[in-house]
Amino acid sequence: MSRVRIPKARGLWVGILAGVFAGQAVAGEPFVAEDAHPPIGVFGEAVHHSGEVKLSYRLQIGNQQGLQDGRTEIQPSQIEDSYPGGSIPLSLRSYAHVIELTWKPVESVTLFVTLPFYERTLDQFVESTGQRYSVSVRGFGDVILNGLYRVFSDEVHRVHLNLGLSLPSGSTNETAEAPAGLGGVGGVEVVEAGTLQRLPYPMQLGSGTLALRPGFTYNGLYKKTFWGGQILGVLQAGTNSEGYKPGNEYSLTGWVGRRWKPWLRTSFRMKWQQWFNPTGVDDQMNPALSPLANPGFQAGQRVDALFGVDFYVQEGRLRGSRISIEAGLPAFQDLEGPQLRTDWLLTAGLQYAF
Repeated sequence: MSRVRIPKARGLWVGILAGVFAGQAVAGEPFVAEDAHPPIGVFGEAVHHSGEVKLSYRLQIGNQQGLQDGRTEIQPSQIEDSYPGGSIPLSLRSYAHVIELTWKPVESVTLFVTLPFYERTLDQFVESTGQRYSVSVRGFGDVILNGLYRVFSDEVHRVHLNLGLSLPSGSTNETAEAPAGLGGVGGVEVVEAGTLQRLPYPMQLGSGTLALRPGFTYNGLYKKTFWGGQILGVLQAGTNSEGYKPGNEYSLTGWVGRRWKPWLRTSFRMKWQQWFNPTGVDDQMNPALSPLANPGFQAGQRVDALFGVDFYVQEGRLRGSRISIEAGLPAFQDLEGPQLRTDWLLTAGLQYAF
C-alpha cells in the first residue's frame, strides 16, 4: 500500500504556466474566439456571440490495464494472497458518450448542460479457481449544470470564472451476478454463484450527492497560435444514500496549438489531476474480495500528455462545425492501491453552433 505523493516536477508546471499566461496584446487586432477553442478534451468553453447555441458530442475512451501500487507496477500474482477467494482485477475499459448544450444569453455569460452516458467493462479472475470473467454496466451519469462568467478580455487574452453544480442522477447501486468460487477461503463468506453482488466503486455511474465545480479558464490567441489553461475542482457536498461521501477531485491543464490552414489545427496539452478516497464505506461492497471495493484504495494522481487535431467544415449546412480528436498517454501515475493503472486515453467529438 502506498500513499499518494505530489510529484517533484516543478519545472514541468512552471513551463506549462509560462506557456499558458504568455503573450502580449496587439492593439487593434481583435480576439477571434473561433480560433481560440481549447482542445476537445477540455470542457467549459465560451461560445462566440450572444444568443448563440452550440451542441457538442464527445466520445471519451479510457483504457486501464494492469495493476499499480504507488508508482510501481505490480503483477496480479503479487496480490492473490491478500484476496483469497476474491476477484483480481485485470483491466477496465470505459466509454463515455457526452452530450453538451451551450447557450450564451448575454455577452459575458455562457451556460452549459452536460449529460454523460457511460459504458464500462471490468475484466477479472477468481483467485481460487482461476476463472476469468467480465462484468459490465451502462447508464446515465450525473448531470452537470455549469456557467462561465467573463472577468477579463482584451485583444489577446480572455479569463472566465467557472461555476458548476453536479446533480446526483447517476446510479450508485450497480450490481452483477457473482461467478462460481467467490469467497469461502480465508474466513471470507461464500458468495453463491448467480447472487447479485454490489459492484466496486469504479463501476458505479454516479456520485449520489451534489457537487460544486468551481474553477477558472484562460484563453490566449496571437495570430495563428492559441494557448490556454484551466483549473477545476469537484467538491462533494455530502454523504450519499450508500453511506459514503465521494472524494474530491482537482485538475490543472495547459495547452498550446496552432492553426495551419483554415480547416486544420493541432494542439499539445498536459493535464494534472488528483482524486481522493471516499469518506465512509458502502457496506454492500466487500473489500476482502477485491481491492477495487476498498475505499482506502481509490485515491491517486496522474499527469497526461495529449495531442489533438481539429478539422473545421468549410462548406455546406455544417459550415463552421468542428470535428476533433485528442489522444494521449499518462506521463506519471501515483496510485494509492493496488489499483488499475491508466494505459491510454482518447476523446473524439463534433461541435455545431447555430
